[in-house]
Amino acid sequence: MSDRFLRRNKMMARGLGIGGLLPFYALALLTWHDGLRTWALDSVTGYAAVILAFLGAVHWGRALADLDQRNHIGTLLFGIMPAMIGWLAVMLPVEFGLPMLIAGLVFVWGSEQMVFFEVLPDWYRHLRHLLTAAAVLALVIAWAAAMMSMF
Repeated sequence: MSDRFLRRNKMMARGLGIGGLLPFYALALLTWHDGLRTWALDSVTGYAAVILAFLGAVHWGRALADLDQRNHIGTLLFGIMPAMIGWLAVMLPVEFGLPMLIAGLVFVWGSEQMVFFEVLPDWYRHLRHLLTAAAVLALVIAWAAAMMSMF
């Protein structure tokens, strides 16, 4: 792939990733509106679960790209874990589901940094630092609203 395509694709991935934070923050802020709180909490929980599943799919895509080259069982198993975490989180009350989603995002990020660092490009891992930190902050904002509404 030429340098021009690589630069353009990296910029597009960064822009789309940052754009994907907009629902996190819009919904997190709406959780502080009394009339929209329940809907916004359910929505941000669902969105975070979908994003977790997407992060697992990244690893499936990576494994499928060279499935005939080596054993990818561990990668494929790792790839389904984020979806399972997200699925379990949406079944819990948001007071428990949101922290589970936060833990799931941090778990995937940490695994990518420690276990998959050799196979993931540096630019992607750096982008994941930004996106994970921002998504976790939005979920903490939403979780705070959920906890405040209990009192």
